Amino acid sequence: MTTKHSKQLKHQSAHLPDAGLTQPSGLNDWAGNTKDGIRWEVLRGDVRSVLKGLDENRFDCVVTSPPYYWLRDYKVDGQIGLESSIDGYVEAIADSMDGVQRVLKKSGVLFLNISDTYYSAKGKPKGNDKKNQARRFGLRAVDGPGLGVPRKTLIGIPWRVSLEMINRGWVLRSPIIWQREAAMPEPTAKDRPWRTYEMVLMFTKSQRYFFDRNALGDQEDIWKISSRPKSSNGLHAAAFPEELVSKCLNVGCPEGGEVLDPFVGTGTTLKVAVESQRPAVGIDLNKEYCEYSANLLGKL
Repeated sequence: MTTKHSKQLKHQSAHLPDAGLTQPSGLNDWAGNTKDGIRWEVLRGDVRSVLKGLDENRFDCVVTSPPYYWLRDYKVDGQIGLESSIDGYVEAIADSMDGVQRVLKKSGVLFLNISDTYYSAKGKPKGNDKKNQARRFGLRAVDGPGLGVPRKTLIGIPWRVSLEMINRGWVLRSPIIWQREAAMPEPTAKDRPWRTYEMVLMFTKSQRYFFDRNALGDQEDIWKISSRPKSSNGLHAAAFPEELVSKCLNVGCPEGGEVLDPFVGTGTTLKVAVESQRPAVGIDLNKEYCEYSANLLGKL
């Protein structure tokens, strides 16, 4: 299918017989095939609602990075990440993963990239963040009083999410350290080490699943991968590198297996998936991100 034809499929994916959908799933849907015939779909809507329209036990692998707690404002109603409490954020992520668990195959693997947050309690930030205009505005929950944890503590978001997901039936197989080579410095952090890593939590829904040990190479649970951001036409810099996605897919997704990213952002997971001959589906609440991802995929 040509790029032009791919773009013509905008808003039609829910009606195509090979889409694997039981009902229209998003506020808007985009779909197409790459030049090699690999199918992709981008569905716009709240992930907790959109996933209900997808078939059970469909996907072989999920690679995703949901919005971090109080890091950015994506300027869309209903976004995850701006909850007033820690428990509210944890519940929102776990609720989303409930839907992922339903559509993941029993042999499937989930790679969940999620970062931690410090509780500053210092009041409303002053000035602008020159690194990213989507970063913060007004008084954040992590800057105000009453969050329920000591001031200056690291909140422990990845572990809080992990424990809640375990309580809901997920199997946490491995907490993987993504060591971000060339990570950005934190010059204001004068009384602690700078953060140079994030967590990639490897979950499964059963005790038996696809896993290729050979794809780990000489790295086990510490993956050294650059965090260099890519250009995204004015949208927030996507620091979720293609190399990290590729590593996850090589380890946890069979050849030709279908991939899901329920927080698709600028489409990194989908791009890597289809370029490796794996069909892929992405979901996002923000229309700008969906359009950006669909345009990116339509050129492949």
